[in-house]
Amino acid sequence: MAHGLDSILNRGPPSAWEQFFEEPLVFFARLIHNHFPLTLRPLLPSKPIRVVCVSDTHNAHHDLPPLPQGDILIHSGDLTQSGTEGELKDALDWLVSQPHAHKVFIAGNHDQCLSNLDCRGALRTLYPDLTYLHDTSATLSIHDRQLNVYGSPQTPKHGSWLFQYPRVVHLSYDSAETDPWSEVPLNTDILITHGPPAHHLDAGYGCLALLRVLWRVRPRLHVFGHIHAARGVECVPWQDDQLAYENILAGQGGWYSLFGVILGAVQRLFGGRGKEGSSLLVNASSIGGFRDDKRNPAIVVDI
Repeated sequence: MAHGLDSILNRGPPSAWEQFFEEPLVFFARLIHNHFPLTLRPLLPSKPIRVVCVSDTHNAHHDLPPLPQGDILIHSGDLTQSGTEGELKDALDWLVSQPHAHKVFIAGNHDQCLSNLDCRGALRTLYPDLTYLHDTSATLSIHDRQLNVYGSPQTPKHGSWLFQYPRVVHLSYDSAETDPWSEVPLNTDILITHGPPAHHLDAGYGCLALLRVLWRVRPRLHVFGHIHAARGVECVPWQDDQLAYENILAGQGGWYSLFGVILGAVQRLFGGRGKEGSSLLVNASSIGGFRDDKRNPAIVVDI
């Protein structure tokens, strides 16, 4: 019995052949998209702003590698494991001790204390040097530039966790009443959410509604976590081939959409850069590994 359970828990990802036979269209779309990624990141100003990103520390903040220097430190939620006031205070003491000029954080589904309005108000008083965002925006002034930052703890419904909304299952979903992303301002430069958008650094668990708002807002940077195993950085071009790729993964594109993915890959192969711009996406999960026993360094990006 134990041997059977171990085989399930330690089962590896499906082989390439298994993926091909299960979903051939998705297999080819991913193959082409992953082998010809957008390597040209957004053009930087003469004095870029350095952003240090962490997420999902789950009480392990003291065990992380030292944080690099930067202008902004972002924590995209799950500072705690059980969400107690003591856990949160310890995490915020660590956060406020960091040397970065601006320190911004949001809650995650584990951070129960931050679901209480009185607790949030008290923490804002105790930690005036920290910027807490809860479906709200802030403007940061750095290097004679102003950055508009929007943060939200919301994630799609899963169990009885905190800060949840009904999961979107179709790209044409239009109900603003259950879409927390409808209030994200168009002038947002940095978007901070706890969960990932669909099809990007999400291990298949991302949100379609959040992906839709990325297409609408197109921030310079989107920082998130939540899915520990999908940690990484991706540069997403807002071009037709990107939309075709996402439609295929969402089950809404056919073989004609694959032609669009191929066309975009050919353009990138010859150094083409779309006029529509691009965004940096960062899954900054700080813990990982089979039993979350790995401690990852912060991810640093310049914008």
